[in-house]
Amino acid sequence: MGALYSKKPVIYGLNINTFVFDEKRVDTMPPERAQKIRSFRFADDRKRSLAAGLLLEAALGREALFGIRRRGGGRPYLDGGPYFSISHSGDWAALAVCEENAGFDIELVRADRDTALIARHAFQPEEIEAVGRDVKMFYRVWTARESYLKMVGGPPVKMTDFCVQLADGAGRIKGGGGESVRFFEQFDGYAAAVCSPAGLDWPREITALTGI
Repeated sequence: MGALYSKKPVIYGLNINTFVFDEKRVDTMPPERAQKIRSFRFADDRKRSLAAGLLLEAALGREALFGIRRRGGGRPYLDGGPYFSISHSGDWAALAVCEENAGFDIELVRADRDTALIARHAFQPEEIEAVGRDVKMFYRVWTARESYLKMVGGPPVKMTDFCVQLADGAGRIKGGGGESVRFFEQFDGYAAAVCSPAGLDWPREITALTGI
């Protein structure tokens, strides 16, 4: 099967319950990915890591999978592009791919989290006011912040250097370079966001893959 990515912004998702963990599949991964998969203690963590590798191979092809390098901060990249960002949580692994820089985050919504307390410690005053005690809004800000940090590569950007502004079901980054945020909430119990330069035409939903 050829690579699925066709230079249009896209996000692929893979539920770890749709495939069986197989050591032979791990053996087909690049050595760095295979070592990472096997380093996890728990089975679901190993499946999520394998799922990330399977998504990369399905989206970009086997040659690209083996051509991934890492910048100084550890962020993976491909010489000549495209840009991609991986995230996994709970039962889902997901991969955003596009021709411009982007960051993606998916989070399992946990009912046991004191979101108001976390917001007070991690969010800007403007974000705290927008979130209040609304769990959905909390996860929108949380995933937006994480996706922006993934986009810029983390440090030297600090958590206090930027702020997420929410409006009309979307968002933008205040203090950044005019980046916009698209939210995805199609998977029950999960929140996700992709951050990229304004104007990128992301699909409305994550494309869930099976049979890979």
